[in-house]
Amino acid sequence: MALQQLAANQANPEVIINENFEGLDHVGVFGKAHATSTGLTWGYNGGRWGGTSITAGTVTLTNAATNYVVVLRSTGAVSVSTAITNWNNTALYARLYQLTTAGSVVTATQDHRAGPFGPFAGNSYGRTARWIPARDMSPSASGGCAALATIASAANQPDIQTLDFDASSQEFAQFAILMPKRWDRGAVTFAPVWSHAAAATFGVVWELQAVAVSNDDTIAVAYGTAVGSTDTGGTTNDVYVGPESAAITVAGSPAAGDVVFFRLARAPANGSDTLNVDARLHGIELYFNSAAENDL
Repeated sequence: MALQQLAANQANPEVIINENFEGLDHVGVFGKAHATSTGLTWGYNGGRWGGTSITAGTVTLTNAATNYVVVLRSTGAVSVSTAITNWNNTALYARLYQLTTAGSVVTATQDHRAGPFGPFAGNSYGRTARWIPARDMSPSASGGCAALATIASAANQPDIQTLDFDASSQEFAQFAILMPKRWDRGAVTFAPVWSHAAAATFGVVWELQAVAVSNDDTIAVAYGTAVGSTDTGGTTNDVYVGPESAAITVAGSPAAGDVVFFRLARAPANGSDTLNVDARLHGIELYFNSAAENDL
């Protein structure tokens, strides 16, 4: 890239300088706005980020702490926290700045905007989707759902192959994945794919939980907290893709090369689960974040 150069005794040099800056506007989005930054107030620049118009603004930092500034990928909303929850949830948030404060001023700054989880990541890092069909799951040995069933939707048309979950008793299915080394060992999310037979009411709540187990570790460990995805059916034998869940923390202090065990359930005790017949699970789309280009 060749920017305009200033000549000796340049007339109106501010014009060329401003024109050069105009060509770099896009990389200034979310950058520090010095005019609005003072003390524990951190200002950031607006602009155009992909298809989203970002309005310049400020966030208020916490003194004597490490502050994590992030942007919500879906809306462009900027927020700050001393907790690392959103910072590590790179599926939903992009990292902007890590700011250390003391004496009511910023004492150290780390700019993550061009990093692998920043808003301008220029590589293939990021979110990965993996389809887990029902045939790759097994009913749990205790409290398991019905065995894999295959029925015809109609002659010479796609079969319906599902694990069926009861309308009144909570039932479970399990699967395990040897996670790729490029997984960032952070939170995962999922979206259920399901259907139902003829019914009178149609709400379903699916829940997923997970635990990581390293080489030569015991398998008898507790799953992490289950996180749900609530969806509504309505038409017999239609396929429904539920909304993506919130972040699911994988228990067990995940490490590279771990086997992650997953347990999926229907939650009939949840007030939003109203389907009065079996919920038929076709599979789930599992989402996780990659922190490397490959698994080497």
